[in-house]
Amino acid sequence: MKKIWKWTALLTTLLLLFTGVSVTLTALAVSAAANRERKSVIVGGELVGIRLKTRGVLVVGTDAFASGGQDVSPAQEAGLQKGDLLKTADGADVKDGASFSRLIAESEGRPLDLTYERGDETGSVTLTPRISDATGEYKSGLWVRDSAAGIGTLTYTDPETGTIAALGHGIYDADTGGILTISDGVITDASFTYVVKGEIGAPGEIGGTIGDLTLGDVDTNADDGIYGTTSVSEGEPIVYETAFAGEIHTGPAQILCTVSNDGKALYDAQITRICDRKGATKNMIVKVTDEALLAVTGGIVQGMSGAPVIQDGRLIGAVTHVFVNDPKCGYGIFIENMLRR
Repeated sequence: MKKIWKWTALLTTLLLLFTGVSVTLTALAVSAAANRERKSVIVGGELVGIRLKTRGVLVVGTDAFASGGQDVSPAQEAGLQKGDLLKTADGADVKDGASFSRLIAESEGRPLDLTYERGDETGSVTLTPRISDATGEYKSGLWVRDSAAGIGTLTYTDPETGTIAALGHGIYDADTGGILTISDGVITDASFTYVVKGEIGAPGEIGGTIGDLTLGDVDTNADDGIYGTTSVSEGEPIVYETAFAGEIHTGPAQILCTVSNDGKALYDAQITRICDRKGATKNMIVKVTDEALLAVTGGIVQGMSGAPVIQDGRLIGAVTHVFVNDPKCGYGIFIENMLRR
């Protein structure tokens, strides 16, 4: 009996010690947060249009065509692949798809020296256009893209630096699967047009029309969002303090988004899980609980990416992805990660 008591006393002492350590660490974390500079930003929630131009011309596919009675593919013969980024042709920058297509058409079959990027590597090839039996024009066998456009949600504007941020994730090419390497782009105004309600196995979407008013110039397309600079300020700004990663917790939250012509509004949600406090993206799981929002969208839908998430009166992050098999839920990114840009 004495031995059991001794072990019980020892365990109690150890538990008290560990509890003391836990309290001390929590106190240190709170103290550290208090000593850091907390930013205040203008929150978004509005639909925005995003137009991006690639840095060079992206190869999205290659094919063969009939030339001289034979199937040929100059692109494949040169060794070019889907996902390659064409940089120069005969020493001159490849600026867009139209000028590159014109260069091929006017080549008269002359070999062209091309440079390209493939992932982290660079290379060079010689491509010899061939005349198409069907059209009588010189062709390369390349399918290329030089731009992308779409609708998303504005996350925040930093009034101190002029930084504007949206989406909370990058824009990837639908054909290659790779993130678009951009030269520049713009964030514009956008008008709401429709909602397709999400269902299990079929994500919904917000539809909109890209406007002509430029809100910011885009310089970065990264895994954690679209970023640029702005000097435009529309309407009465709504300013929130931002939360540090260590302050974000499971429990009630709100999503600020636009799902009608009435403009942006706050909708109830829950942070159901903190996935990775140190990761760059997919830091938390957000679940829509607001009956009004569920009635309209079914939960999180495409076009809602970038929607600010509010908790305890602070901006904690943004919605980034929807779960295909449970559209009420999706991933979110911590605002601290976006502010590092």
